[in-house]
Amino acid sequence: MKLSIFVAAFFLLSSLNSFAEKTSEELSSTCLGCHGVVSYNNIYPTYKVPKLGNQHKDYIIAALKAYRSGERSHPTMKAHAVNLNDAEIAKIADYFSSLKTENQNLPSINLEMIDEANSCVGCHGVDGNSMVPTFPKIAGQYEDYLYQALKSYQDGTRNNAIMSGIASTLNEKQMRKLSKYFASHNGLDKINQGRVVLKK
Repeated sequence: MKLSIFVAAFFLLSSLNSFAEKTSEELSSTCLGCHGVVSYNNIYPTYKVPKLGNQHKDYIIAALKAYRSGERSHPTMKAHAVNLNDAEIAKIADYFSSLKTENQNLPSINLEMIDEANSCVGCHGVDGNSMVPTFPKIAGQYEDYLYQALKSYQDGTRNNAIMSGIASTLNEKQMRKLSKYFASHNGLDKINQGRVVLKK
């Protein structure tokens, strides 16, 4: 009799847990503590926490899994991602990728930078708005974050064969110029308390 009560209670709790699954917004609320604060800085090294609004869903999923596995090294991101399962990661990616901008102004292309950015445009697009969902949009991303990402691929803090290969060919001046170029375009958006801050 006691065993039957125990089994029944177990299945009841399991059912309640399934009903209590967190929504995309609830799961993303922790992320907004940093990514939802405009121009919020990573402490050390100092650079702005990246914009996530309007980013490709597939890329966000890949990035979170890389932090979870340790392929990407960042203590705070590792601590958050390690407790997420695949379904929860997908919900978080859904949330941020759904934050679209109403600003449809086409960016101006600096033709003088095309040759400089030649190794980037094949994956990220001429203006940084990649059309391939597995490659991140980098248009409009914070300039110092883009620079830090390139440095991380160059020094091995981030592991990606393609990016590490490209970053290894760049000098300091080139990384600074590329970061400034892609940051100058419209694409990714700032998020304020879960809402996209539209550019004027």
